Amino acid sequence: MSWVRDRIARARTVPPAEWLLLGGLVTLALLIRYACRSYYTSDLVVFGEWYDQLQAAGGVRGLREPIGNYNAPFLYLLVIAGWLPGATLMKIKLILVAFDVLLVFFVHRLVALRWPGWRIPAVAALTAAFLPTVVINASMYGQCDSIWAAFCLGGVYFLLRDREWMAVAFFATAYAFKPQAVFIFPLLMLAVLGGRVRWRALLALPVVYVALDLPALLLGRDPVELLGLYAGQLDEPSALRRGAPSVYQYLQVTVGQGVLKNLGYLFAAALVLGICYVLVSTRTKLDRARLVTAATCFAILVPFFLPAMHERYFYLADVLSLVLAFYRPRLWFVPLIVQTSSFLAYLPFLFRTGPLGPLVDPRLLATLMLVALVVTTYSLLYDVRNKAVAVRQVRAGLDQFDEPRAERDAVGSLT
Repeated sequence: MSWVRDRIARARTVPPAEWLLLGGLVTLALLIRYACRSYYTSDLVVFGEWYDQLQAAGGVRGLREPIGNYNAPFLYLLVIAGWLPGATLMKIKLILVAFDVLLVFFVHRLVALRWPGWRIPAVAALTAAFLPTVVINASMYGQCDSIWAAFCLGGVYFLLRDREWMAVAFFATAYAFKPQAVFIFPLLMLAVLGGRVRWRALLALPVVYVALDLPALLLGRDPVELLGLYAGQLDEPSALRRGAPSVYQYLQVTVGQGVLKNLGYLFAAALVLGICYVLVSTRTKLDRARLVTAATCFAILVPFFLPAMHERYFYLADVLSLVLAFYRPRLWFVPLIVQTSSFLAYLPFLFRTGPLGPLVDPRLLATLMLVALVVTTYSLLYDVRNKAVAVRQVRAGLDQFDEPRAERDAVGSLT
């Protein structure tokens, strides 16, 4: 109760005009999403078809059927949508937009760990709410990237607070919704290898994942089919490049795509392992700023080098780069670059018949994302060499300190 009283006392110190402006911004964030309500895409129509299949199969009882190619937790949301009044597509969008709120909340909490007080975290949260890709992804595009990204941000938040079990549970929840959550898994690997997270905390990954599928399994869903859903999607044929501003926008090839895809997977893995090796081998301190920088670096690097990435797969990088700018103010331009590249990549798919898409060269967008990746990676590793030199100097000093003692021991043994 003292915490509540303290919050109320702080709120009373805020001028009414400031509350009015904050309320106006929150209202605008809601209105801008409401204005996008009537726009729908082919993906949203597919969600509507899954919704209809669930309702035809009995709502909750329909969870036992292999409907769609998303994991069970997303189907739970479609069942919840069936309990709401209104048109189907509007109900689905309402569920998706609700996770924008969770996303903005964790942006606020992450920035609050860096800056005391409430104003700067509030600015960060409101900025996240108005990011173009955050606005259009759920409310206009009808995509669910805010869901898995929100849980990824929650995982980073709990990791920074040293609540390792909660962090791993949130990462597992993100993965249960969409496999794109693997973009943040290199951060978890770095935290484990760097001693920030104990190995046993990784037990939460399979436990949480299976627990989220458990309701569907108890209702009769085939466990082999459901638990192997993501593995089956790996065998689906796909193009080398899609809409993402990735390295493959430079490769205008039609032959050897299978080999290039395999090389892309391996090269991305090599880069991730290389970065982790540099940080772990030099015993670099994984403080909060370093972890946020690493999270942003991996969120850009992985989809940039993985093949067959959609334009919206930099969604997590869009938000994390904003958080990074509050942790490292000198990198204020990184979210601008990432957001510009990511948002312009949406245009060919939102306005297929309009003039905007063809005018934006995908190679230019890929170059912008590459610049953001280079800057972020440099910020992550630039002082590692100095730290490594310092570690070697300390070790050399300890060795020199031990030499006289070793000589004394030798003399003592002779006498």
